[in-house]
Amino acid sequence: MSLIETQPHEESGQGHAVLVVDDDPAVVRLLKMTLRQSGFDVATAYNGAEALDSVMRHEPEAIVLDIEMPVMDGRTFFHELRGRHYDVPVLILSADNARGVQRELGAQASVGKPFFADDLIDAVISII
Repeated sequence: MSLIETQPHEESGQGHAVLVVDDDPAVVRLLKMTLRQSGFDVATAYNGAEALDSVMRHEPEAIVLDIEMPVMDGRTFFHELRGRHYDVPVLILSADNARGVQRELGAQASVGKPFFADDLIDAVISII
């Protein structure tokens, strides 16, 4: 199965709002397409500062968060988010020790890059 093919899930993202935060436009497009194919409503941001603005406007039900980004990185965004008392579940999506970063920050889930679409969808569904 390719990275963008998905299998039907018993549960879907139908109607759930997800914020994707990543500085790579190609990754953002892939994530947006993958999540939308599974029924999620998707908003995007390219750094942590944009993501904070988006959280206040759109109130997502889950966040898919890269760690290494310019302007405001994922760790700083996560701390700012929690400091503002937003308890929205966060999935860490990173090529560099995603699971370790999840534990370090106390995020709800993690998926390493590169990822399989089904693994990403299952992880997002599990935290909503």
